[in-house]
Amino acid sequence: MKSFLTDRAFKNVTSRWVIFFIEQILSALAVIFTILMVFRIRVLHLTLNDIIVMLAVNAVISSASMLINKTHHGLIRYSELRDIYTVLRFSALHFILWMAVLPLFTSRLGVGIAFEVATLMINTIVITLLMASFRLLVKEVYQRAVRGLVQKDNVLIYGAGDIGLATKKAIEFDKKSNCRVVAFIDDSPEKVGKVLNGKRIISSDMKTVEAYLLRYKVKEIILSVDLDPSQKTLLSQLCIRRCIHVTEIPPLSQWIKGIFNRRQLKELSIESLLGREKIELLAEKSRMDLEGKVMLVTGAAGSIGSDICRQLCRYKLGKLVLLDQSETGLHEILLELGKLDLEFELCIELASIREKKRIDNIFRKHKPHFVFHAAAYKHVPILEDYPSEVALTNVFGTRNLADAAQVNQVEKFVMISTDKAVNPTNLMGACKRIGEIYVQSLSSTCQTQFITTRFGNVLGSNGSVVPLFKQQIAQGGPLTVTHPQITRYFMTIPEASSLVLEAAVIGKGGEIFVFDMGKPVKILELARKMIQLAGFRPDHDIAIEFSGLRPGEKMYEELFKSSENLLPTHHPKIMKAQRSDIDPQFADMLERFIDAAKECDDKTIRTLIRLIVPEYRQHKSFEHTNVKMIPIVFDEKNDMKATAAETHVKRSTRHEVS
Repeated sequence: MKSFLTDRAFKNVTSRWVIFFIEQILSALAVIFTILMVFRIRVLHLTLNDIIVMLAVNAVISSASMLINKTHHGLIRYSELRDIYTVLRFSALHFILWMAVLPLFTSRLGVGIAFEVATLMINTIVITLLMASFRLLVKEVYQRAVRGLVQKDNVLIYGAGDIGLATKKAIEFDKKSNCRVVAFIDDSPEKVGKVLNGKRIISSDMKTVEAYLLRYKVKEIILSVDLDPSQKTLLSQLCIRRCIHVTEIPPLSQWIKGIFNRRQLKELSIESLLGREKIELLAEKSRMDLEGKVMLVTGAAGSIGSDICRQLCRYKLGKLVLLDQSETGLHEILLELGKLDLEFELCIELASIREKKRIDNIFRKHKPHFVFHAAAYKHVPILEDYPSEVALTNVFGTRNLADAAQVNQVEKFVMISTDKAVNPTNLMGACKRIGEIYVQSLSSTCQTQFITTRFGNVLGSNGSVVPLFKQQIAQGGPLTVTHPQITRYFMTIPEASSLVLEAAVIGKGGEIFVFDMGKPVKILELARKMIQLAGFRPDHDIAIEFSGLRPGEKMYEELFKSSENLLPTHHPKIMKAQRSDIDPQFADMLERFIDAAKECDDKTIRTLIRLIVPEYRQHKSFEHTNVKMIPIVFDEKNDMKATAAETHVKRSTRHEVS
């Protein structure tokens, strides 16, 4: 029965001529109702023929009024205030046309003109009420059919404004939506306690919100406003505890033809899960130092490089040059930035930083003032098997750029490094450290100011853990974590890019700037939060499995070595690592290292890395080692408990440091 009613409720819209016929009936009923009312006020000598004539004339007048105002053209189930205006226009024209033919009935009725006008006004009011009520009734029946025949999940909308109301309407009119709005949340004391579109507005106080979550068994909270980071953090933590899904509506610019669609909702950003404070930058000083300059960004199609380009577009540059070896990536970022109203020239250079002559030509052609070097290989486990490739890109490529910067008298060269360069246990980190040393070695011998920035993992970057977890959640799991105790530092892409620009402005050459990454985050904890925020329960709805440390992977990362004393800068989130002494043999060893990379001599590369970076410790892999997989069970307070059940991985890898 429900299936039948549902099919009927979602059937194709009724023909406009059926609506026309129904409205004609309503108009006739209005005439009959008016005649009955008039008979109670004053006895009239009307025959059956008189009434038939009046109904016939009314049908002609109603038809003309309907056709002119097109009252039958609208979708009745989606009636709004503008449709009531159409009904009012119809009623006004209906009244005027009746006034035109009224003299034909004066002799028959035997009443004065004032009584006839009053009678017409009653008829107009009645027909207006009937046609408006018809629309409201159809709309209400349709919405109840949509809402009532399918089991709905209760949701709250944060924001009791125009956007919140539009969100509610989008949910109600979405045939495939299984949600029902039970209330709005708002910060404004003037709105709290009132009703918006039939739904109560409650306070944003977390106790009040939590009470509603429990009372109505809410499954999702939709954010229709941009919350303060601290408020968003509190809300996300509350929802995580209750396994409630939190989503955000897209910006107005992304609404399709100005209309929000339920399918455009996106999950709450991962920044809210980590509770990082917003970093304020000294934008005025950055503007003064960057404006009018030619900027060259390597790795411009990558996560960090592309965002540096976006942030540089806020300034009135002389020119922005985007360099990358990915033609597809360059095309995409060029299309994106090309939509902006830029007052400077935007250029792309398709090239590999390993091609020295090509790099030299690019520097001579554009004569950059600032170089932001973000191009690098970064996937640790893959690079362990390709020593010559990572050496040629992360070391030889860096040297090519730094040498070109020196020859062409670039003002500042900013190298973007990684926390994996500190006490490295993998080839990627070791090669990044060699690049750091080379860049530092040039700072005292030329006019170019060579600056190094060092930070940890970036949320949402290509190949990072967050997109991987999102994909695994979308597939129903399991989420793969290498080790229960593994930790990482995280920051957002815009945050990292902003700090790189700030370091470029304050740097004087030779510094290694270390960014404040906050507290390290357990990857297991991050996986749990992402599962819960997606509305699932860890190990119940989506499993978490441990795969063992991958080649070259550390249990935890470090931002600086014990021999590097950190000094403060003018910015509380940027620290400066004291320079380490450079081995006098470094230049010779580097030359041999690059020659070995060109010859694909992997054994010599590994030997020289140990000489150049004494703190490097290589991981050894032991294949076919059983790693016990301990399922994680969470109680209602999200406490982690190890169960007695244990499974085994048939093939996994364990790593040790030698």
